[in-house]
Amino acid sequence: MVGLLLAASVTAGAQNITGKVCLESDRSPVSYATVGLVQLPDSSMITGVITLTDGGYLLEKVKPGSYYVRVSFVGLKTSGKSVVVEPGDTNVSVDTIFLSETTASIGEIMVVGERLKGKEMVDRTSYAIPEVVSKTAANGYDLLKKIPQVNVDFQNNVTLNGSSNFIIQVDGRQRDKEYLARILPSDIETIEIISNPSGKYEGNIDGVISIKLKKEARYGVNGNVGLNIKPFNKVTSQVTGSLDYSMGNITFYLTALNIYQGLDISQSNEGIFTAIDSTVSLSGNGGIEVTLSTINTGFDYYINDKNSLSLNVSYKPINQDVDLLGETFLYKGENPLNTISTLTHNGYGSDESSASLFYKKTFKNPVQELTVENTWYNFNSIEDNSFENTRYPYNSGTVLDTYSRQEENLNRRNYYSARLNYVHPLGMFAKLEAGYQFYYQRMSYDFKVNNVESDNLFEYAEFRNSAYGGITYNLKKVGAQAMFRLENSQIRADSVTDPGYTCLLPSVNLQYKFSTSHNLKFTYNRRINRPGIYDMNPYFRTDQNYNITQGNPDLKPDYRDRLQLTYTWNFGSNYFSPYIYNEYFSNRVGNEYKVTESPANNTLITFTKPYNLLNGYELGGGINATLWYVNFNARVYNGHINEYTGPTFTIPGRDYFSWSMTGAAYHSIGKNKKTTVFAFLNYDGVNVNARSRTYNHPFYGPGFQTQIKNHSLGLVWVLPLSTNVKLNRTETETPGYTSTNVIGFNASNFFQFSYSYKFNKGRNVKKLDRKVEVESDSKSGALVK
Repeated sequence: MVGLLLAASVTAGAQNITGKVCLESDRSPVSYATVGLVQLPDSSMITGVITLTDGGYLLEKVKPGSYYVRVSFVGLKTSGKSVVVEPGDTNVSVDTIFLSETTASIGEIMVVGERLKGKEMVDRTSYAIPEVVSKTAANGYDLLKKIPQVNVDFQNNVTLNGSSNFIIQVDGRQRDKEYLARILPSDIETIEIISNPSGKYEGNIDGVISIKLKKEARYGVNGNVGLNIKPFNKVTSQVTGSLDYSMGNITFYLTALNIYQGLDISQSNEGIFTAIDSTVSLSGNGGIEVTLSTINTGFDYYINDKNSLSLNVSYKPINQDVDLLGETFLYKGENPLNTISTLTHNGYGSDESSASLFYKKTFKNPVQELTVENTWYNFNSIEDNSFENTRYPYNSGTVLDTYSRQEENLNRRNYYSARLNYVHPLGMFAKLEAGYQFYYQRMSYDFKVNNVESDNLFEYAEFRNSAYGGITYNLKKVGAQAMFRLENSQIRADSVTDPGYTCLLPSVNLQYKFSTSHNLKFTYNRRINRPGIYDMNPYFRTDQNYNITQGNPDLKPDYRDRLQLTYTWNFGSNYFSPYIYNEYFSNRVGNEYKVTESPANNTLITFTKPYNLLNGYELGGGINATLWYVNFNARVYNGHINEYTGPTFTIPGRDYFSWSMTGAAYHSIGKNKKTTVFAFLNYDGVNVNARSRTYNHPFYGPGFQTQIKNHSLGLVWVLPLSTNVKLNRTETETPGYTSTNVIGFNASNFFQFSYSYKFNKGRNVKKLDRKVEVESDSKSGALVK
């Protein structure tokens, strides 16, 4: 009984100590710092925790007495503060503890001038954004240009490690890249790069750019407007705008984007039917017009210190029209037989809308949190394709026959997703994370030929349940993370032969820090790519040469297993990170080409349909680097596609080799470093499929940008002195048919001017916690993206 009374007395007399740890240089929070509570005067260690991502910490059940809170972090000087816990106190708050930098720091990217500080962690690299850097950027796009591994091109297209297959999150919620235009650089606390996403994320992405905003509540109005315009040789424009209205614990926001692109384009195609020594040669010119708009609105509401609620609603319409006037010559051997004059129109219109409700609850324990998210998505598109053919004898005006066709392809997709995620700390150096996701989607297709229904409506439905869990462990020199994601899908559709499948998607990150500037990471992950709405469309579509394509609703997911070893060297203000990898792929989708007879005119044509054809491997290496004034990534790789033998055809194995590079050089000039001159280069290399290779043209050019108070002006010259550019060339080779297809556009006088203005009418006195992961089916045929 005495023992119980004593225990009750001790518990009743226990208090909590809270505080925050920040960098002395720029007041940014220090995440994952070690906080120890030392008893005075004997200096015995009582307890310890690690700081949260916002630098905060909580020491629970502390008895009355005198203590010293000691904070340490690799590469920073140890510091602390004395604190006295009096009897009867329920919560003791310690003043912010500031850590200063040492000259030698493990895993630190030491930055001078306009460069960024980076911290290497087991699953990510985190960059704090000091004031000197934020002042040189007009918006989120400008800030990303300064981050190693990230490149932003002249039209604000973003790549991570040379890939566009990644997501952008702002305080945990996924955003379109257009959202970056509304972010004030001064509001950004850290930018994190996740190159090997864990099982927490969807299994089809290769990376994450995570932007964390400062914990400041706003009062008043702030926003920005921007304009990019190419005035010569057909206008291309991009208009952006954003507006935030804040009332302390709640913020309402609205963002909008409109893009219009007009280009003169050209197409040429030469197809050879080897069995009958027949050639079809097409050439044509025309134009493309694309209009894309995006509207996002919602609110972030902070109910109290532990609970927050966010709502996001978006709408995205796209319209595209491509018109070509072409001429086709038919040859038998080398002798011309007929000429076909063709007027082709390809129209596309879509709209997608989504709504997401996000709830987050934090607890007293560091790192511990619970998030719940519900997302609804709806998509509709109409493809209106038509052509008119008139056939003549070669070098004659006599009309032999005419043929016209109009196709209307209607695609619909909607889904509902519910996601729950929980994080729990395990002592000072580890945490557990687990979650569950329910996903239901429906897709339907309808098809009309010459305004007549060609078939019954085709419908496809999928029920998917996903569960994941894992552990993350961080020490001063060693870090490890292991996550597993298990997914089960059940499919309902008449023509699907395998109605269900289960897959395990593991990921592993291992890290070792050798010294002050050398870091080594080993990563493994398994990724899944599911076929999209356009791949599974079951209807027959016919082009102006009577060639037929069909989707395949029986397509299965393809998988990638990737092993990668990455070395990071930080010296001075530079970042140099070479890597090697080995990737195995299976069930990758490829097109099969068959030669058959056209039902329209009894000539030979091709019939194309996708299948899960490709298995093989790829071995390569690359470099991500920020060296002085240059930020670039490059990759060289070779691979092998195994031979495929199906019921009716065989595709021989093949080896391939390619390389790609994305980079830019920046240099700030002037007394206040407000003007930046730059040059960029983007090259995607050669894309290899089962029976085809696509060669891409590089994009390059110089430019400059200058800031005048809250205004920014810029100019970029794309493909200087170029005229008609071959954007890409696709070569296809099968036993009975070979072809070469070239798409080009007029790049003459491609000067793009830019202007932006940002304003902040209010005062900063909580943090946005947004997390939306919305899939998108919208597509745009814009040639320059």
